[in-house]
Amino acid sequence: MTTIEEIHIPGFEKVLEVQNPSVGLHAFIALHNTTLGPGLGGTRIFPYATKEQALTDVLRLAQGMTSKSAITKVGYGGAKAVIIGDHRKIKTPALFKAYGEVLNSLKGQYITAEDVGTTTDDVSELLKTTPYVVGLPLELGGGGDPSPFTAWGVYRGIEAVCTALFGSPNLAGKRIAIQGLGKVGSILAGFLFWSGAKLFVADPDEKVLDHFAKLYSAEKVSTDDIHKVACDIYAPCALGGILNDKTIPELRCKGVAGCANNQLLTEQHALVLQEKDILYAPDYVINAGGLINVSFELLPQGYDSAISRNLVNDIGETLNYLFKESAEKKITPLEASIRLTKEYLDKKIGQRKEPPRFRK
Repeated sequence: MTTIEEIHIPGFEKVLEVQNPSVGLHAFIALHNTTLGPGLGGTRIFPYATKEQALTDVLRLAQGMTSKSAITKVGYGGAKAVIIGDHRKIKTPALFKAYGEVLNSLKGQYITAEDVGTTTDDVSELLKTTPYVVGLPLELGGGGDPSPFTAWGVYRGIEAVCTALFGSPNLAGKRIAIQGLGKVGSILAGFLFWSGAKLFVADPDEKVLDHFAKLYSAEKVSTDDIHKVACDIYAPCALGGILNDKTIPELRCKGVAGCANNQLLTEQHALVLQEKDILYAPDYVINAGGLINVSFELLPQGYDSAISRNLVNDIGETLNYLFKESAEKKITPLEASIRLTKEYLDKKIGQRKEPPRFRK
């Protein structure tokens, strides 16, 4: 039997703790702000040490999705879910059925997709129980794995960072350190390699690290030292909180632009980066490509990859604008993005005019 307990947290519309021990389900679902449309955000499966850690993560992630959805004007709100556990061990049809029934109980308030620890196969399994899923395979009417769109948006963002720093988006010869070679980081490495960049790569999986180091003629670096590499761009593409009091003094880069969510441990660290003369691309802006892609699966006319591609390409232009605002108003790029996001939310710019087209 699944139990659902609501947790009242200031600033959030709804936070739920979901448990069904018989199928190994222990999850948190957070709806942060649905001013612009239903909450949209992936479901992460991760072996958190405590439920308090899981709750903290889902709250931060949901807030990030509010900003990401608002700044891209896709007509959705901010939400996220986490399931506690090792994704290699706990994923079963019974778990996804129980979780899908919880999504049904929210009646479209929350739409989920894949995230860390989940795949297109997993959301396909969820579709057997609930229509409130995106990130589905092409054969099921979805856009497939959104990772290439996320990676392409980050690539466009790195071009914007290089333009701001060096006056040109040309990446040939630029030294770029990539931390994490997962679904998105590995694709980003390919884009950068073919653009002529010199890559430094790190990943905790030695087989993965060896493979991509050979494939892209990259220099291998330990996960403890990748942020210390002397480079033009440092690209965090693993889990969050990597930019903190310990790591920022050790950075030897000119810019930070990566795939990971919640790269800053706190917002104050954006100012610390600026004081160190390091240009930071706000993570929820640069990594919005995946969200953009899955959001177009629910168009009345169905998914169209070209529409998605065109909006993902605009990520670079958004960052160009934020960097200009940052320089002119003497604020951090993060503060510029916060102000723009607040304006969109206050004025309801990009608010959804019609309900999503859910599958029957």
